[in-house]
Amino acid sequence: MKVKNRIKRTAKALIAVCFAVFMCIFGGINAFAVTWDIDHSWQLIRFDEDKVPEGTAFADILIKDKWHDKYAVDFNEENGEALGVDKDCGLAKYDKDGYTSLLLRHNCAMFDYSIQGNIFYSLIREKLYNRYRTVKVAYCDKDGNVLGVTDAVKVKHASHKNAVYSFDVEGESLSSSVSKAPELRLGISDVIIITILLVLIILIILRRIIKYTEKANTKRMIKRIRSGEDDNERKE
Repeated sequence: MKVKNRIKRTAKALIAVCFAVFMCIFGGINAFAVTWDIDHSWQLIRFDEDKVPEGTAFADILIKDKWHDKYAVDFNEENGEALGVDKDCGLAKYDKDGYTSLLLRHNCAMFDYSIQGNIFYSLIREKLYNRYRTVKVAYCDKDGNVLGVTDAVKVKHASHKNAVYSFDVEGESLSSSVSKAPELRLGISDVIIITILLVLIILIILRRIIKYTEKANTKRMIKRIRSGEDDNERKE
């Protein structure tokens, strides 16, 4: 009875896991689709740490504001908090020849994270640089003070969706490139196939557990029978 109960508990647990996986996958289809339909792209700034002003902690794009710019703000508090700077820092107040900070003076970009200190990622509105064609890069310290600014560069026009903009900085020199981000989309048929495969794997595991348990149970029964025969022989 104990073995049977154990098998039942195992079966119920695996079926519950199977059902949870099924619901998560199908329940997440809409959320997955929404994630990929967001009108955003990526940009990254790469620079050589040996060729930047001393004390550089991060870099930001400077864009030239347009008349009645719909993206311009006094201060982007969310990005300011992520960068650890306030509205009184040098980058937030920078305004030379019409160039201002993309992250702190506009709401069309979101700072995400840095890698190894010299690569900075931001999430931007799709094809942003089809609007702001000429940009610069500002070197900043941890408090948001501007330590240096590169020469201006014209950004290539992007004709495709999900553009990835790359800016390579070396001293005052700046170059840019644009590429298309790889897309990953799962259709309903793909999700169904994945779910079926998961179910089959779980059923195979369940079958093996049952076989192993039954085999072990049979061995114990044979051992008990033989043990009883030995006892009877001794009594005789």
